[in-house]
This record gives sequence, structure tokens and C-alpha cells, in this order.
Amino acid sequence: MSYIKIFISYCKEDKSKMEFIKNLIDIKPQLKSLVVPQENSDLDYNPEKIKKAFAKTTVFLPILTSNSIKSQWVNQEIGYCFALNSIKIEDIKPLVEKNTANKLKGFISISNDLNYRFNNDEDFENVANKLINELFEKYKNYSQYHLY
Repeated sequence: MSYIKIFISYCKEDKSKMEFIKNLIDIKPQLKSLVVPQENSDLDYNPEKIKKAFAKTTVFLPILTSNSIKSQWVNQEIGYCFALNSIKIEDIKPLVEKNTANKLKGFISISNDLNYRFNNDEDFENVANKLINELFEKYKNYSQYHLY
């Protein structure tokens, strides 16, 4: 079976949000999450795993919070995603904490369409559900056209 692979970028402080989204993705047929674990320190971060994951990625989903915008790794993953130029702009789907949106600078900023904004954990779950359901609808017949 072929899958649409969704790379989730997050910082370790937002691990519960990543796990929530990962579970939403992995219960949908046709969708599969790609997560490179963020362990205890930056020393555990493996750029080779990131490169391999991006090579398989169709959708890039960064979780942008007050925690993650301080993380050099989340910012580097965003930059790497844009540098690769293999993921379509419309398939970059940031989930953005509303009070963080105005602080974003760079490839993903307030000037972009930030359609998936959330206020708190409950709102995050609703917005994440909306996004994953939209992705499922968009790609539900994808295997007929493209194989991974």
C-alpha cells in the first residue's frame, strides 16, 4: 500500500501535541506520520534521519508554538523543507499557536496563509482534527495516481 507521508516538526516541549497529531494521522488509511524523535538534548538530534525522512515526505507539518520558535531544530527543519523545493508550498501546513503567529519570521510568517491557528490545548485538538481530515479528503484517492 502507498501512503502520503506527513513529516511532523516539533520541539520536545510540544511532544504531547506531536503525539496527538501522530495518532490522528496513523489511524487514517493512506496517511502515515514521519517523526524524528527529539530526545533529551540537541546531541540526540540526527540530521541524517531528517534528510531521509524529508526524502519520503509529501506534507510538512510544523507545530509552531512559543516553545518551538526558540528551537533551532524546528527552524532548521523549516529552512531545509523550503531548500529542498520538493514539497509543494500548498503542502506545508503549519499548526500555529495564535499568540506566536505575529512573532514568526522567515519562510513561515504572518504574511503566509496560516489557516490552522489554535489558542490552547483543546483548540489545538480541534484544529489538528480539521487539518488531518482535510488532508485525508485531499489524498484519499492518491494511491491510484502516485506510488511511494
